[in-house]
Amino acid sequence: MLKYPSAVKPFAGIHVYLNNNKSITLMKKTLVLLLFLILPLNFLLSQESYDLNKTVRTAINNSLTVSTYQNNISIQEFNLKSAYGSLIPSLSFTGSWTRNNTTNKGGVTYLNGIPYKYDSYTSAGNSFSFGLNSQVTLFNGFANYDNVDLQKQSIATLKTSLEQVKYDIIISVYQRFFDVLKKEKILKANEDNLTVSKDQLDRIKEYVNVGKKTVSEVYKQDVQVAQNELSVLSSKNDVSKSKVDLLSVMNEDVTRAVTVDASGIYIPEQLSELKTVMAKYSNFETLVQNAVTTRYDYKAAIQDIGVSETRYGISKKYLYYPSLSGFASYNFNGNDLDRLDNSKVLTFGLTLSYPIFQGFQTDVTNQTYQVNIKQKKEDLVKLERQIRTDLRKALFDLETSYKQIEITDKNIISAEQDKLLSEENFRIGYGTLLDVQVATTNLNNLKINRINYLYNFLLTQKQIDYLSGLLKY
Repeated sequence: MLKYPSAVKPFAGIHVYLNNNKSITLMKKTLVLLLFLILPLNFLLSQESYDLNKTVRTAINNSLTVSTYQNNISIQEFNLKSAYGSLIPSLSFTGSWTRNNTTNKGGVTYLNGIPYKYDSYTSAGNSFSFGLNSQVTLFNGFANYDNVDLQKQSIATLKTSLEQVKYDIIISVYQRFFDVLKKEKILKANEDNLTVSKDQLDRIKEYVNVGKKTVSEVYKQDVQVAQNELSVLSSKNDVSKSKVDLLSVMNEDVTRAVTVDASGIYIPEQLSELKTVMAKYSNFETLVQNAVTTRYDYKAAIQDIGVSETRYGISKKYLYYPSLSGFASYNFNGNDLDRLDNSKVLTFGLTLSYPIFQGFQTDVTNQTYQVNIKQKKEDLVKLERQIRTDLRKALFDLETSYKQIEITDKNIISAEQDKLLSEENFRIGYGTLLDVQVATTNLNNLKINRINYLYNFLLTQKQIDYLSGLLKY
């Protein structure tokens, strides 16, 4: 056997090259693995997380309706300042300067029948005037004081309406937020079902390898896996669309990537927990009473009636009471600025006015206010009736959702047994693959139905809190 020096061993270079190639391949695989780990991590880090409180705050802060109400409140505060200003005397300064240039060509004038001839002449003169003027309403049936109260009431009504707008936003956020959570739960159920179908496909392939099943069973299960993959894809799109709806109600950019955090939300899962929730709403009249006491739309309706009554009172005072105002002025006049104090005039006095006939205008205005007040009181009664109706229907919906969950839990227990039995029958050759697929699909559908019923229950609960004035933020 020939001996070769170590430096010239055949294939030595190739051996080294192969080792290097393996090292490079290992490095490539490591880099690819790192990329798969890092990229999803970076994607998750780029997503902003929203819990329920943060979502509500963002929606309220970005709301254009809220901004409009805040602007209206600011305008109304200016009106209040103006109303206060009408209680104190006004003060104004006036000043004028006038120059007269007179040219006469001359002529003849007669005095006592005797003619006199005069020559042409030109004259010029200045006139200066400065003064201070003040006026104040002394009495008009105290309508000016009532106007201050009217502006205060208007501000309070706007603030109450603003709170109602915020609660309208809150319930909309709750609906969108819970919809995202529901869609994510459905996605998880479909992903679990896909995993089950893939595991079933692997078992069938093993059965085929040992001759217990035919290849056609593999094809059938492969079709089932593809259908489950489609369900997962559809669920992912549903989650994405629900997040778009959430971003829309928040007035945020709908192209942003966000995640929802449900860690601070109590979600009852068991029937005993759901019963405890339902027990909170057992007294219907208490819910109605709380609604008319705390709901901001009901408060705003009452305040709006008060505003109309105040306006009606002011209108009556303008109709039945005279108006008494005082005025004063102090004026300086002169032909030269240095001689303004040569002519000083102080004027002051009182002005009394009383409307006797104004073409029925004031009377029509009063009658209009009376009709308006009557209509708003009827609207308040309608609102209370609507509150009772909405609450009653919501309680029925809550009871229905609970019953649906209760029945679905029983069906899930039965479906789980059907799935186990069909799998065992298929394994021993007594049942068919179709039986397994049908049982698996039925079980997954029941789980998805339970998710829908549960979140319908939660949304109905929040709706009852909203309708009864129990919803807080």
